[in-house]
Amino acid sequence: MVVAAPLRDAVVGFGGCMSMLASSRARLRVVVTGGAPGPGAAPSDAPLAWLGALRAEVVRLDGSRPEEVVRRLPSLVRGFDLCAAPWCGDRGSDPGAARWAALLACSLRLRPPLVEYWVPGHRCAPTACEEPWQRAERVALPPGAADSKRWALDAGRGPLPGSDLALGASAGRCLGAREILFL
Repeated sequence: MVVAAPLRDAVVGFGGCMSMLASSRARLRVVVTGGAPGPGAAPSDAPLAWLGALRAEVVRLDGSRPEEVVRRLPSLVRGFDLCAAPWCGDRGSDPGAARWAALLACSLRLRPPLVEYWVPGHRCAPTACEEPWQRAERVALPPGAADSKRWALDAGRGPLPGSDLALGASAGRCLGAREILFL
């Protein structure tokens, strides 16, 4: 299961892994907790098609109501081997709230382990804790997964998360080669 706040962040931080999971025919559920696409953006689920995850179940939760996210995530993670959520130490941000809700859901008894993905460009509040680099693992993406991620990013061209910079082809190539997970 992948928690995204918004879906674009999950593509940037975990898209290659989602592509590899989809190609292995793993059951995928993507829980989107916020971040509606901006004007002129690609349909919100289009990146999943480029990742080869057309069969992924997409569940949308109202990110402006954190209590709904916290209440529903425990039942949504049940039956999955892994839960991936964005890393962000700022509980007040959409990614931070999604991360804390996923952490709570996965800490309950008999829940899957939580892995957090790093979203380049995320800006957490200055009071947020530093990234937990001691838990970081680099995942080198095979060419097919890297290409799928790049295509998914290009399909939803727009600003990078937490940034005013538009995603160009060179940025898509750079972001597509590897992903950083916090275990």
